[in-house]
Amino acid sequence: ILVKKAVFAGTFDPFTIGHYDLVKRAAEVFDEVIVGVAGNGSKKKCIATTEQRADIVRLSLSDVKNATVKVFDGLLTDFASENGAKYLVRGIRNGVDFEYEKNLMAVYQATNPEIEIFYLISQPTLSFVSSSFIKDLKFLHGEIDKYVSPNALELIEKIY
Repeated sequence: ILVKKAVFAGTFDPFTIGHYDLVKRAAEVFDEVIVGVAGNGSKKKCIATTEQRADIVRLSLSDVKNATVKVFDGLLTDFASENGAKYLVRGIRNGVDFEYEKNLMAVYQATNPEIEIFYLISQPTLSFVSSSFIKDLKFLHGEIDKYVSPNALELIEKIY
């Protein structure tokens, strides 16, 4: 039996309902979705530690039975190969994301020609939700509960 595994990766600083929606939808297509939390090697400066971010993702995805959370450093395509995944799941919210992802696709396929990219377009009601949006809203003392998982809200509030 062929098991189809996909990797959905990011820094997830923090993990949002937009991320959740993409994982949930990917979990309906793939046998297993490995959510890769990018470690300290990431170019982005994160507020939460890698383990805190992974904990938020685990709490957020507790109801998605075929999703697992793993921390990784290094090339995403190497991480996918090490986990037996041939597919990368990527989300697209808008035209800017499309252009960015189109360029990344060339990089992914240059580092691993076997990899296939599976794009999911954000739900229109979630297309404005991003980790940056959550952090900005939190900084301005706004309510974030509509934009993150209720299971992870307490931890997110504590960290951010």
